[in-house]
Amino acid sequence: MAAERTTPAVTDARPAGGNRHWPVIVLILLAGTMIVAALAGLWLVSHKERDYASPGQHIEVWQSYNLRLQLESLIDIARAVDDSHARAAELKLRLGVMRTALSPLLHTHAFDFLDPPRRAAVRATLERLAQHSDSWLQALERRDRASAHRIAGEVLSSLPQERQAVHDVIAAANVAVATQLDHERRSLQRTFHWLTATLIILAVGCLLLALEIFITQRRTRRLAIELQQLNASLERRVLERTRLLHERETLLRTILESTPSDVTLLSADQRRVFYVSDNLLMQSGIDRAESFRLEALFVDADDYAHFLERLERNEAIHQMETQLCPHAPYWALLTARPLQVHAQSAWLIWCLDITRHHRMQERLEQLAATDALTGLNNRRALLRATVYHLRRRRSAPLSVLLIDIDHFKRINDQHGHPVGDEALRSIARRLQALLREETLIGRVGGEEFAVVLPDTPIEDAVTVAERLRGAIAETPLEIDATLSLSVTLSIGLTRWLEGDTLKRMMRRADRGLYRAKAEGRNRVVLADEE
Repeated sequence: MAAERTTPAVTDARPAGGNRHWPVIVLILLAGTMIVAALAGLWLVSHKERDYASPGQHIEVWQSYNLRLQLESLIDIARAVDDSHARAAELKLRLGVMRTALSPLLHTHAFDFLDPPRRAAVRATLERLAQHSDSWLQALERRDRASAHRIAGEVLSSLPQERQAVHDVIAAANVAVATQLDHERRSLQRTFHWLTATLIILAVGCLLLALEIFITQRRTRRLAIELQQLNASLERRVLERTRLLHERETLLRTILESTPSDVTLLSADQRRVFYVSDNLLMQSGIDRAESFRLEALFVDADDYAHFLERLERNEAIHQMETQLCPHAPYWALLTARPLQVHAQSAWLIWCLDITRHHRMQERLEQLAATDALTGLNNRRALLRATVYHLRRRRSAPLSVLLIDIDHFKRINDQHGHPVGDEALRSIARRLQALLREETLIGRVGGEEFAVVLPDTPIEDAVTVAERLRGAIAETPLEIDATLSLSVTLSIGLTRWLEGDTLKRMMRRADRGLYRAKAEGRNRVVLADEE
């Protein structure tokens, strides 16, 4: 009998439990629908508001009237030029204004609301006027009176016939803007209808929410009983969480000790060190972790100040390159992020040694800037250094020499390219030995060198060039024990002038070198400063 009483009770509880969840499901679905609908409505309203609030909307009518005004002004100025009462510059200016007035009408979408035949006629008129304006602007010179009279005649023969067409453009602009505004009005009306429907859905949702709140109050009593049961087991759960936290801290320490980077975790005020790698302690020269300070790691105090400033702004740092360990400096990448440890602000910092990579990068940069044969600057590095001097020292004198080995092809043909290469290396060494340390020298071509003389007037540059030419011409090149070569140089030089560009200065020096070649070689020629 007891079993017979218990079974119906269990059976009755199941549907009650199942029916309890359907209002929540419905409410969630309605809430999601309301959120999406509200966001979409707000977006539409914001979009419409931006459209109507932005300046320059629906100004095609004014632009068409302005086009007509510019057309009449252009006809008047063309008539004045034809009668010699105006200059070509005025006609060119008016043509430019005419072209500017055409541009917005060519690119507007307002005419898309016209019927196709009328839209095609308007586009044809605007493109025809733009084609005339562009051709006249290209053909017209500001000080060429003859071309001005010719263009004025073409304007007077073509534009008066376009008056009716421009009038049609004005009418079409009025119709297009009116049609566009009507289209936008209908679109806005649909938007408001849609928002009204959304508000109705919101009202229904609110009613359902009130119903759910009423049902929730009835469940409160049952939840109170469950809460008492949960409180009974709270202490056991706290102990379990404490054990898990200890295990996680142990796991974290194991991970930090196993990482290939040096790691430290310390409080933001640096008064408490939660963890620091042994290698970092050794590099900072501190025996105890409690005494560890970031400042002791940095070689550059400015880098430390910048690093600390970013961390104090609660900013994560990703791969900051700096030098660490003042006793034995090495390059490192620092990565840091602020976090919370036991409700206290802290910093987690990784240090990765990149000294080998840094040295390799410096070596690659050096190779990229050096001529492989002579060891001098290559063309790119020399030009970059010259631009640097020009930007920093605009008022100081600067001279440039372009040097070419005379008849160098004959050396390659008679003795072979290895001998030619050795001759280039020998000449490069001599030139470098004859110049000051601050002088820039580089190989810019096959047998062509360039010398940039900062802080050197042109008179001193001529003296330097003659010294280089004489030193090479007077002393043969000793290639090996059995071969010596007599070599001469042709040199073109110039100086930096106010307003010069590097390209112009190098071109001028090249003209000087060309003259030196043409006048018999083995000489120095100062380029004309035209």
